[in-house]
Parts: sequence; structure tokens; C-alpha cells
Amino acid sequence: MASPEHQAIAETIDNVLNSLAGSTLIGVFEGQRRTFDYSCLLKRDLERPLVAQVLWRHDQGLEKDIRTLLLDTDSALKLYVIRDSARIRATLDDVLRSYRSHAELRQRLRGLKIFFIPADFDADKEEQRRWLQRHFADTFMHDISFAIVFGGVTKHALEVFLAHNGPFGLKYAILDEIVKNGLVHMPAFKERLGYKRDGPIREALAMLNAAGLTRNWTSSVCHFPSIRGRFILDFTRRILLDVKLGDGWSIRTAEIFNALQMPTPDYPSEPITATNIRITDAVSNNILHAANCKAKFGRDLLDGIDLEKPQLYSDFNVTGFLDEMRLAKTFPPDFFDQPEYVFIPSRATTR
Repeated sequence: MASPEHQAIAETIDNVLNSLAGSTLIGVFEGQRRTFDYSCLLKRDLERPLVAQVLWRHDQGLEKDIRTLLLDTDSALKLYVIRDSARIRATLDDVLRSYRSHAELRQRLRGLKIFFIPADFDADKEEQRRWLQRHFADTFMHDISFAIVFGGVTKHALEVFLAHNGPFGLKYAILDEIVKNGLVHMPAFKERLGYKRDGPIREALAMLNAAGLTRNWTSSVCHFPSIRGRFILDFTRRILLDVKLGDGWSIRTAEIFNALQMPTPDYPSEPITATNIRITDAVSNNILHAANCKAKFGRDLLDGIDLEKPQLYSDFNVTGFLDEMRLAKTFPPDFFDQPEYVFIPSRATTR
């Protein structure tokens, strides 16, 4: 029978992941428990099955747990929560070292995340359960959401994007078009944008690529969306949604700013239009850019979003991009592979 601590940890994992889903930037759906203590499906860009195992009382089960997690080919993310002790850490190091020493087995470590919980954690104490909730919320935000699911987004990447100016609305129109269709042929790209000036487009593309928001096929005009770039666009939608609803920043929006170690910006005191929002910081400046994206380029970033039950994430149509680029014989088939984010389209498109 599982201990109260074991049960509390599994329940907290579920609570934290479903709380993250409250941002509407990620979807969390129930998974089959099978042999694991917790299982779910993380939805964003691609489906990422997640499983979790907890080791609390039975230290001798560590090697079996690791083997079960790593050999599970159906799961992209594998969480292992362990009661901390010097002996456990030494045993774990030995087991992981044996996997790292073999190239084929080393690949199975991809997606494994290990969390240590103090050995004196007591699930019967309410203040310790609250601590566990905060601890998992912080670590999951960084180790799962930002590091993997949101494409490794960083404060620097967001600040680079926020700081870029140019013609109002253009950077959002360009990013939106690349996310939807990619940039393969510049004349067709300009036609879809409804904008012809080369200089501002080149400057915006250079910024997007430097910040890792798009990926440029070397020595070509071609740009494609990165997971990080898709998150920046969707996070902007989260900001616009908060402003449109007029109730102040949502708890989830504030949490994302906090996790990025950025001060929560002032909430706009005026309704959004293309001209009348008062610029007080980089975020309000970008709200103005987003408003002009609609006014000048006909692209409403909230178009199609259900305000009552919003879903701000979508699937990445990587298959369409790959099909189009296969027309170019020199296009590398692994161009989109980003194993650090458990995003490997060459594998996903054959599922």
C-alpha cells in the first residue's frame, strides 16, 4: 500500500500540471496509468505523453523504476520523484552512469527529469503539502514548461522580441505568417503580408532568427517557426486576451512573467486600439504592435479564439513544411529535429 507521502506527491503532480493548463497555453489530458504512478498527455505543438514514478519507501526499487521509465517507448517525458538521501543519490548515479556509457541506451535518457524531495517530508502536515505544491509549480514551470514544452524560451529571447520596433505590427504579422505558412518564396510571402519594403522585413527576420523564434535554412531565404516562436505568439495572445477581458492580468499570465524573472507590467488603463494605448513599458508597446497588426495587416491575433473557453495553443503542421521543402533536393530531412525539446518530426510524422 502506498504511503501518504507517495500519494500526496502523485496528487500534487496532477494538481500542478492542471494548474499550468489554466494558462490555456498548454493542454493536459488524462492518460492511462498502466504501470506508473501518474500519466497524462501534454498537448502543444505535438502530443507529449508524460509518465511519473515515485520512490519513497522501497529504495531497492530504484533500478527497476529507472528501467521501466526509460524502456517505455510510448512516453516522451518521464518524471521520477525520489526521497532524497546520500545513499539514494549514489545508487542513482551508478545506474545512470551505466546508461550513459552505451550510445544506444544514452538516447533513452532524453526526456527524463528527476526531482528530489526532502526525506523528512510529512504529508500529514498541511504547511508541507503547500510547500510541495509551490516547489513542484516552480520546478515544473522551468524544467518542463519553459525548458521543453515552450521550446526553451528565456527572458533574453522575450526581451529581444519586445525591444524590436520597426513599422508597428510588422514583426507580429511576419511571425504569424511564418507560424502559419513558413517563408519559402519571398514574393509570395510579401504578397500574403501585404507589405513590400525589403529593409524592415529583413531586420525583423534577423531579429526573429537571432532570438530563436524562427529557424533559417542556411544560405536561403527560407524561415520556419520554432517551438519558442510559437510560444511567444501564443503568449502575446494570452496578454491580449487579458486586456480584452478587462479584469487585470490573469494569475497565469503573472506567473509566467514571474517565472521569466520579469516584473509584471502595468495593466493598460485604456481600451486597445491601434493608436490610443499609453506606452509605459515594453509590454504595452507590444500591445500597440499587436493592435496595429490587425489595423495595418488585417491579422487579428485573437481571431477564432473562444473568449469563454480559450485555447491558445495549436498543432505545428511540420508535415506540410517538410512536404513542401522536399521539393528542394538539398533540404536536410532532419532540419526540424530538436531533441532537447522532445520534438523530432521525423519520428512524429511516422506515428
